[in-house]
Amino acid sequence: MDTRLTEFQPIRINKYVPELDILNNPLLEENEKRFLEDFYEFLENSLDAELRKLEELNYHIQEPIEEKKKELVVGIMKKLSEKGYYSTVGTEDTEYELGPIMRNALIAYALCGGRWSDYSERYIAGNWSIEMGRLAGGTLYCNPVNYKANNYQREKFLSPVNRDGGIGASAMTEFNAGSDIFNMELRLMEEDDSVVIKGKKVFITNGLIADYIIVYGRLNNGQLGAVVVPTEGLSLNDFRATRVYTYGMRDAFVSRLIFDRTKVPIENLLEGNGIDIMFHQLTEERLVISAEALGDAMKKILYSHTWASHREQFGRRLHQYQVLRFPISENIRQLNLLISALFQYARNLDQRPELVSSKLMAANTMGLKIQTTELAFESSEHCFRTMGGRGFIRQYSNQIGLLDPYCMIHGGGSNYVLEDSESRRFFKTKPSKRHLKDEVPKIDLFFE
Repeated sequence: MDTRLTEFQPIRINKYVPELDILNNPLLEENEKRFLEDFYEFLENSLDAELRKLEELNYHIQEPIEEKKKELVVGIMKKLSEKGYYSTVGTEDTEYELGPIMRNALIAYALCGGRWSDYSERYIAGNWSIEMGRLAGGTLYCNPVNYKANNYQREKFLSPVNRDGGIGASAMTEFNAGSDIFNMELRLMEEDDSVVIKGKKVFITNGLIADYIIVYGRLNNGQLGAVVVPTEGLSLNDFRATRVYTYGMRDAFVSRLIFDRTKVPIENLLEGNGIDIMFHQLTEERLVISAEALGDAMKKILYSHTWASHREQFGRRLHQYQVLRFPISENIRQLNLLISALFQYARNLDQRPELVSSKLMAANTMGLKIQTTELAFESSEHCFRTMGGRGFIRQYSNQIGLLDPYCMIHGGGSNYVLEDSESRRFFKTKPSKRHLKDEVPKIDLFFE
């Protein structure tokens, strides 16, 4: 059964807004622009058809669609891997001379937001769910494994993902602890030549389709550890993965994992403290999620702008009403401000890799992540208001991804922890209240 109403047509983007086109951003360097142009071409020619099929499946109820979705998502990740877009670990960039973190951020922005195509004269929409799957496998799995894996582990567990496009996942969040790692309860019990895993994880992106999962838990001595679990096509003994249905992120295969004394060889245990392994990739993750949120915000603003420009109510176009026009302009200003901050942080981390361990840099990127996810949320909320009653139906929420930001707004509890903390100091004032140049965060060169 197709849930769409034939009387309601899809929103047709028939022009782009220069202020929303990242390729027009003067802060973008020439090599970054060339990389983005090539990625957008890849998005249109290689991924757009599959992304549209995923959207179509979300309109159908009372019929099985999960297996069709799995096939599409796995195929998309393979295509990304073949072009070196899935993981930045071990990717040699000799063509564009981009640092891996900037490259990762630009992919995230483009894959979430999409772009108007001059060639086909239509909007090539992005998909935040697919980008979250790419982040989960290409960054949250590959980065920590690459950080601590020995030669055996690197060949057996890293290469199949970062080189061959296997699906990876990172299992940290728990039912009672959430992302509070110090209250993590899952046990990693070392018994003879095995590690026995006992516990549950939740909200794990890619969990239901993963070939390899890095699982964080508590070792016999009480410290945190990390172990790689090959799922054997989800047929691993004493292991179950089930889908968690969220309001948004409908194509991300967010999952619940149950480890009921699951045994894996002791050789799968990564050396070192689990906290160190876990935090090694979090600074880059925060920047990538910031880029995702900015790409999504751009898309929501573009749909709001299009709807307000074409929809007529009470004899006037919606954009003639200040209550709609002013928030769109405000969101565009915030978007460009935060893009400039993203560029600064990503470039600095690429130039000085030692900053990945800086507590101040970690705090600054967390502040950026909070503000960008809030912007994505606000842009979606305003798009919902602009559309009126049509925002209630799946027909437009699927097309625009209206509910995706609702799944990201808390950022793993970061709002609770950092709402009034020092790490948010750069982002407390709305950019509209100051001149743009005075509001751009400055990078402190003296990190811990």
